[in-house]
Amino acid sequence: MSSESTVNNHLIYIHEEEIDFFERFVRVHNIDWPKDQKENLVLAISKSLVGYIVTPLRKINLSPKYKEIGFEHIFRMYLYVYGYQSTDSSNVLDVTSSSKSIDVIEMFLNHLIKNIKIGIIQEYIETNTITTTIKGKVQYTQTYVNSLCCKRKPVVTKVHRLSLNNKINYLIVAALLKIRHIKNYSSKANELLMYFKNVNPNILSGKEALKNIIFNTNTIRYQQTLVYASMIIDQMDYDDLGNTVGTESFILNFDKLFEDFVVKILKEQPKERNFTVWNYPKKFAEVSLWGAVKGSRHYLPDILYKFNAEDEQYAYKASAYGVLDVKNKAYSQFKNADIYQILVYSSLLYAKKAILIYPSFSIRYPEKLVLDPDLFSPHTITGVFINIASSSGDEFLQDIKWFVELVEKVLLDIDYR
Repeated sequence: MSSESTVNNHLIYIHEEEIDFFERFVRVHNIDWPKDQKENLVLAISKSLVGYIVTPLRKINLSPKYKEIGFEHIFRMYLYVYGYQSTDSSNVLDVTSSSKSIDVIEMFLNHLIKNIKIGIIQEYIETNTITTTIKGKVQYTQTYVNSLCCKRKPVVTKVHRLSLNNKINYLIVAALLKIRHIKNYSSKANELLMYFKNVNPNILSGKEALKNIIFNTNTIRYQQTLVYASMIIDQMDYDDLGNTVGTESFILNFDKLFEDFVVKILKEQPKERNFTVWNYPKKFAEVSLWGAVKGSRHYLPDILYKFNAEDEQYAYKASAYGVLDVKNKAYSQFKNADIYQILVYSSLLYAKKAILIYPSFSIRYPEKLVLDPDLFSPHTITGVFINIASSSGDEFLQDIKWFVELVEKVLLDIDYR
């Protein structure tokens, strides 16, 4: 058996010949590999990571930690967070059932080939040129000088020409350049790169590049292709085996994606923009020894509702009406550690409402954890659920709308039954 699941980890059984590979793998992905695990030829990887690892011997799939969903649901969340726009059709969020095995590169190449057959996206770009005829935006002074000098092409001008250099092709080429290092796909990647000659991408972040693309009726067919391209750029790593090509690994942090998913929903969907996200943690305590400060402690809530950086009511300290924390825990709500955390956040920000947000696989009404009001404020923590297993794009968007309405009703004390 190559791997199995424990409660919180994927457990991978390693062959002797794979030790060098996994030593590099854990180093690249900043994964701790305890000495006792290494000596016993096993590696425990958090279930928050999904994707696959290709070693010199085999392919190891890291399935989603919930049996109710597949990789296709995770792809849909990724698309919603980094590529979906409110003007898009819900059809682009439709998902198709997939097996436990996944190959992002294969899906990217299949989508790309289909789109190339329909047509490669080109755009008109203003280009400097020297010619014999008057056209475009002519620089008449330089043209006149060139004529006096009897130059064969005297006209200096700017004309619009069709070019492959655009944001869509930059993403595609950046992904292909990475794929050509993979042994099984090197030949196909090089073949496809021939269609994009002179396209020179400079992409550091696939998801940021995807965010900056505005799709229209002509380019919407490339949206799914670019989601896979973005994932390859950001999440795929290849292992050089001493040749020009090697094996690949694709790892995605599902917990972080779920948090980004909820954040985007609450920042963009409500009519009133009352939800805030901090970009960096803030200090709330200091560690001291014999009067000397040795260190400090910081906190970073996931989402705040009606945040006030200088609240007059609390001596101009920061406050928030509601504190919301995102937990990718579909099977175990209101864990003690999560309760302690949100109570601390709520106390630091004088919050009236505390909400824990969880994934679900169907429509669920909020649940409440009621504490002793003489000891805690707020004394109620509400768990609100968002369905991530919708069967269609339209249902997915309806479930998001339902989730937003529930969150707002909890915050405003409106009956949601």
